[in-house]
Amino acid sequence: MMGKRISIKEKRKEAPEWVFNWRRSGNATFSLSKWIALLLVTGIFALLLSVVQIRVHSPTIWAASKATVIYTAATPEGRILTLRAREEGPFPSRFLPSQWEGAAALEQEFLGAARWMPPPYMPTLRDLPKPAAPRLQLAARGEPVLPKRLPTVSAAPMPEKLQLVPVISPLSGITSDELPAYLPPIADPVNATMIAATWRFLLRLDAAGRVRDCVSLAGGDEAGPSSIEAWLRRLTFKSEPTNPSRWIAVGVGFANQPTADGTDPD
Repeated sequence: MMGKRISIKEKRKEAPEWVFNWRRSGNATFSLSKWIALLLVTGIFALLLSVVQIRVHSPTIWAASKATVIYTAATPEGRILTLRAREEGPFPSRFLPSQWEGAAALEQEFLGAARWMPPPYMPTLRDLPKPAAPRLQLAARGEPVLPKRLPTVSAAPMPEKLQLVPVISPLSGITSDELPAYLPPIADPVNATMIAATWRFLLRLDAAGRVRDCVSLAGGDEAGPSSIEAWLRRLTFKSEPTNPSRWIAVGVGFANQPTADGTDPD
């Protein structure tokens, strides 16, 4: 059999004391406190609604990291596009006169037209001042005087004898790594004219790196250029089998170096 059905109203009446009855009627104190709580919560909510501001920002759209590469062929149209990219790009190229291959020859033409030659540097030698003699000191009364031990004087080493040898430097069409590793001695003695001037030459090399033609950019018929030209024709540069004829520009100077056996080669 099914039990007797109990209504909700009876369950509320038989509920224990610790269960709060929300629908309790006839209690004016409870109704007043409930209204006070409702007004307090409503006031706090209205205050927060008017004071607190929530800002919603739209998300930032990031640009994708990508680039475009244009390959131009070795055609007239490709060279025109490359030239426009260099001139109209963010980093335009500049023409530097010092990097022009004909700058060295043009400079020599200007110097030749002015007929100016640097004067030879002749240093003036002066005698070293003689050291002053040490002053004699008197001994104190009552103190013994002991002789001082003189240091042993050894003979000064003989200075190495030096000789002027030619050295070359790259100017155009060649780098420092491509210069000859061995430089033979020059046949003629080095004179003051060869030391004072700055020599520059155009050399035509064959595929094996041997000098076929030698043209002086300084001009003149002095003994210096002819001796240096004969010395340059004995040099052997780095070979290029695929290039049977190429022109380079080098500078020639002179530097002091000790002789091989410490004696004068003459």
